[in-house]
Parts: sequence; structure tokens; C-alpha cells
Amino acid sequence: MKKLVMLMMVMLLLVACGTESSEPKDNTQGSAKDKTIVLYKSDANAEFTMPFEEKYPSKDKDLVKFIFDKVNEHEVALIDYKFEQDNKSLVLNLGDDIYTIQGSAGASMFVETLVKSYFENFPKLQEVTFIHKGSYESILDHMMIGEPYNRENFKME
Repeated sequence: MKKLVMLMMVMLLLVACGTESSEPKDNTQGSAKDKTIVLYKSDANAEFTMPFEEKYPSKDKDLVKFIFDKVNEHEVALIDYKFEQDNKSLVLNLGDDIYTIQGSAGASMFVETLVKSYFENFPKLQEVTFIHKGSYESILDHMMIGEPYNRENFKME
């Protein structure tokens, strides 16, 4: 009888330990829920993009908005976004501050850092389209608005 009681206590202890250890523990120095993602930024001369790693708190943040906030080096607001074509197309709806992006180099770095970051982190994604306040009308000479940027444009096949 003592063996049976002892065996049941050991089993109860093992079950309790197994349940506790399967849950990620909160850690103030870094959450077990965080994962590292690769994003892109422009170099000092705004001529090339280069990858960098960033911790992404996957449980708490929207990845599309997180990438936009981390990569966007301009004061351009993301109004909203939507995935289309079975998540192969991403449409980013931008605010009026799109006009603050100056010149073709500025527009190129704005587009390339964002688009490459999205392609890197959404493997199924094939194209990214920027629109302005819900409109697909082209409004800038130095940046395609309303037309998709494809993986092939950035050699990210």
C-alpha cells in the first residue's frame, strides 16, 4: 500500500513538473516569445540596402506594422494594409506624408528597405504595392504608387 501511495505521489509530481516546464516563462531580460527576424536598412550614402537582425515580440505585435515601424526612416504613416491573392500580394496604404520622401534616391531606399524586409519575412509574398489614401493613382514621379513591386525586381526569388 505504501508503494502504491508513493508511486502515485511521484506520478503526480512528474505530471505537475511536466506541465510547468512546457510553458514559456516570462523573463524580463528577454522573452522566450521573441524571435529574431531579418530586416533591411539603407547604407550611410543611401546607395545600397543591407540586412540587419531585429528581435520581434511575435506574441504581442502585428508583423506588417512592426516591420514598417522598424524599417521606415521617413515620417510616412501606414494607414492600413491588406493581403490579397491568397497572401501573395500585400497592399500598403500610406498617408499624405508620402510627399516628404525627396528624390529618386530617397524613394528607392524607402521602397527597397520595406519591400525586401517584407519579402524576407513573408516567404509566400510575391508582390508589394504602395497606395496613397486608398487610391492606386500614381502621384509621384520617383516612386511607383498603385503598381506592384515584385520579388524579381529585387532578385529575391
